[in-house]
Amino acid sequence: MNKRLRSSIIVICLIMIVGGLYAYNKIRGKVVRLTPEVQKELNLAVSKENESAITKPSFRPRNIQGANPLKNVYFGDTHTHTSLSFDSYLSGTRFSLEDAYKFAQGEQVQLFSGEIAQLSEPLDFVAITDHAESFGLFEGCASKNLNAKQKDFCGQFDDPSLSTLFKLKKEVVKRPPKAPADLCLEDGSFCREHGRTTWLKTQQAAKDAYIPGLFTTFYSFEYSPVWKDLGSTHRNVYFRNTQVPDNVVSAFDASTAIELWKILESTCTQNCEFLTIPHNLNRYQGKAYSSVDEDGKPYTKEDWQSRQRNEPLAEIYQAKGNSECAVAVNTADEECNFEQLFLPCEGDEKGRCASDGSFARDGLKFGLTLEDELGFNPLRFGFIGSTDTHNATPGDTEEWDYRGKLGVRDQTAVKRLAEPSLIPGNIFGYNPGGLAAIWAPENTREALFDAMKSKETYATSGTRIRLRFFGSWTLNKQALNQENLIKDAYEIGVPMGGVLKANRQQQKPNFLVWAVKDPIGANLDRIQMVKGWVENGKIKEEVFDIACSDGASPSSETGKCPDNGARVKLDTCEVSANVGDKEIKVLWTDENFKAEDSSFYYVRVLQNPTCRWSSYDAIRLNVAPPKEISAVLKERAWSSPIWYSPNN
Repeated sequence: MNKRLRSSIIVICLIMIVGGLYAYNKIRGKVVRLTPEVQKELNLAVSKENESAITKPSFRPRNIQGANPLKNVYFGDTHTHTSLSFDSYLSGTRFSLEDAYKFAQGEQVQLFSGEIAQLSEPLDFVAITDHAESFGLFEGCASKNLNAKQKDFCGQFDDPSLSTLFKLKKEVVKRPPKAPADLCLEDGSFCREHGRTTWLKTQQAAKDAYIPGLFTTFYSFEYSPVWKDLGSTHRNVYFRNTQVPDNVVSAFDASTAIELWKILESTCTQNCEFLTIPHNLNRYQGKAYSSVDEDGKPYTKEDWQSRQRNEPLAEIYQAKGNSECAVAVNTADEECNFEQLFLPCEGDEKGRCASDGSFARDGLKFGLTLEDELGFNPLRFGFIGSTDTHNATPGDTEEWDYRGKLGVRDQTAVKRLAEPSLIPGNIFGYNPGGLAAIWAPENTREALFDAMKSKETYATSGTRIRLRFFGSWTLNKQALNQENLIKDAYEIGVPMGGVLKANRQQQKPNFLVWAVKDPIGANLDRIQMVKGWVENGKIKEEVFDIACSDGASPSSETGKCPDNGARVKLDTCEVSANVGDKEIKVLWTDENFKAEDSSFYYVRVLQNPTCRWSSYDAIRLNVAPPKEISAVLKERAWSSPIWYSPNN
């Protein structure tokens, strides 16, 4: 299949997979093509970027950690796309699975635009999650045994037009989704058969790159249904070992997450184990945490049990925004106003806005109410972050090295700064994405998977803050300086992701939090505790500043830490080096605890301010940072919650 024909097939397949790309093509009026003219234009734009104006950290080799019964923290990316995903390919990405694994281990790459990307430190693990709906289409159109309809399907898009794109848009949101019959046949068998080839290819690449103890890869893919108005309920699927189903499950096979879990449970048998992780909750149009499925059908008790079994985590931060919480969406927490892609919905508005039920904190609170109704809480989920990069550059989360996430659509500083609107479909409101942090005894596929199942994980906005979080009834402040602190915390308490069982002594729970700054990041500003609980049948929440930097204490009037005075010089991105703490350790007791109230607690660690990527690009171009968005941000980490239930 020639290059032009190959690109044409991608056009139709991507439009059926990614509704958001439609909006982009409508704005641009053309499809991205890697012509010499396009490359010349991009290279010219990149030649005007002054990379020497940016202060960059030195490359650090892999941090090798031996087996540890008290566990090590491992940083990685669980959400990466390569050229096997058609939205990546259409956007100009030509890097393979093998290229992505090499980048994750520290190799430098030159993007199509000419920009250079490289991690400051290799990742410990990565999961490549190409769209399942893409599997088999390259191979199918390359087949020598096509019938007349299939040849016509593969050939009719040699010259894609807007009219064709608009026509295909109408097919995107049909329920249930269906694979293109002209190519895949009415029962989809043709594409499923060729999809096995793609699945085997991804398995082999993961197998070849896996170095137990040093670098872990997962057998994984993304399940990617599409809705109207840029809605989505995408899940990434991960397997514990090499025992996996014969094929992936796409939106053409399962129109809801409940169907996805049913198919996986029936095909992932014997020694096969899987888990799913939802992402971009902020685009779920209220159905991330709702009593009904994607088609409006009420969840049954069996459905909730399936979700409880199979979905232990949620990706709360990535390139397309923050899904922890949003100001004016069930909260007044000012720190929720961080890297938001959407404004809150107004009136009956549903699409392209931040809605109730589309954020992790909503889900945690909803789970407390379900516990009273069902007798169990199916929404005890932990947190991770990742990138969702479509450049095949996993873990590239440092603000100074942000090269976009959407191929040639945002692979120059000029393009990234040219669109100040936060309207979905353009790129200014995107960010470099986050990292997944996992506490595990060793860096192996099984150990990391088991830690994800037990939810001893946390999310960061891209920084490598080290964060421990334990809950107990009997830890005391004297323990903070003892050598066996972590050993004791495991023995008499529970780590993040755990559940505190009710105690008969009417004690108040206390929580150990230990945060250490990223070695090349800014100092720490403060630690916050987020609590949600049910009191007399009503859901409540409160955010506490529990530890301040520089020896300060929260105000007795406001409960907030004082401003520590950390500032950023926007012309150089230099930060206040002598303000803030390199490490904060605190034991906090919930003095308002009531034994009859179900509750959850999670930690948010805030760094001192640093430059946002848009400010670094402004320095590259010798222009002022754009006024439409903050020039600085406070990088952060979010622990998985710890729950308390009077019924356990």
